Amino acid sequence: AEVALKYSEGMREDDQKAMLAMLSAAQQMKGLTEDLLILARTDRVSPMLLSAVNLSKLLNKLMKLYEPQTVEKGIELTADIAPALLLRGDPADLTRAFTNLLQNSIRYTTSGGTVKLEAVQKDHQLQVTIRDTGVGIAKENLERIFERFWRADRTRRFDDGGAGLGLSITQAVVQRHGGKVAVTSTVGSGSCFFVTLPMA
Repeated sequence: AEVALKYSEGMREDDQKAMLAMLSAAQQMKGLTEDLLILARTDRVSPMLLSAVNLSKLLNKLMKLYEPQTVEKGIELTADIAPALLLRGDPADLTRAFTNLLQNSIRYTTSGGTVKLEAVQKDHQLQVTIRDTGVGIAKENLERIFERFWRADRTRRFDDGGAGLGLSITQAVVQRHGGKVAVTSTVGSGSCFFVTLPMA
């Protein structure tokens, strides 16, 4: 599909639309497969290959990555990240976990809202808080949001809302690193996700 679209001169409009649809479906399936592989890896009882991770740098990179998206959407994105927050873990999995939380906060916060990330060291733990002023989560759904494939809005299309694996992956990754993730939320006022991880 990519090659066909790259050399699309003379291609009929209907064929071009079909190629775009094929490419979109392939990208969605790629994302779903990657998510399932992450969950399969976190389900294994085998030990992780741990390395030193500077959580401060990891989170600052994510904030810079999503800044253009929040500017375009009219959302204020702020961060208060303490320096040199160190732990041992899998940097790729941790990046995916915090990416999922940031993406959710941005997705469900409307123009004029705010998303704030805070990261501090408290005793022997690292605490990360992601707070937004988005649509919030109904009280009866709070216990289910970490279930695999579960989504509060069943009418959302796959390409709009994902497959309902993001928060499951976040929880699995955090728990595999010996940490915990929790959430508080009020419909119409926003949500706050709390992640606690053991420091190095």
